[in-house]
Amino acid sequence: MVSDRQVNYKFYIQRCLGVVAAFLTLPHFQSIAQSLDVSEPTQIYQLATPQKLTIPPQELGGILPNSFGEKVKDEQDLLAPPLFNPVVIRELPGLWQMRVPIDQVGSLYATYDLKGVNGQVDGFSNNQRGDQAMQVSVEPLPIIEISRDEATNTALVQGGVRLRFDLSTARTAGSYGGVLSVTVNRRE
Repeated sequence: MVSDRQVNYKFYIQRCLGVVAAFLTLPHFQSIAQSLDVSEPTQIYQLATPQKLTIPPQELGGILPNSFGEKVKDEQDLLAPPLFNPVVIRELPGLWQMRVPIDQVGSLYATYDLKGVNGQVDGFSNNQRGDQAMQVSVEPLPIIEISRDEATNTALVQGGVRLRFDLSTARTAGSYGGVLSVTVNRRE
């Protein structure tokens, strides 16, 4: 005869194993939102970039840096507008990859052009209202060598950008989008 205690113990073990299995098999949403799916280029000078890149939404902690623990000294502090961080920075270090001859790795540089969906330069435009835009500056990150193939005398390099979103220029709430063009050149 099986006691209730043994049945409860087995049920508890099964539940724990089920939770662990679910945790290991389900995707982790934060890592999916920030990963870039760039297929490795196979030909020399072939540029591999994602066709569509979704930047994860901003979290409240990034906009309100001191939202916890602020103290109010007097009535003026109560009436003052809340402080917020108007610039949000996102780094995309592995935005593109390219296979190049090994001797050209040090002479590469990349330029980036950003246009909103509405065609405006240096910003993203609101996806619902094309007349609304937000200023975004693009800073290139260093081009780094990922791997070498001595058999073909080539190296795989990657580059990326740091995007600075100026939230103070966004006059309308909503989602914003744009097109980032990458050009990789070689210094002579």
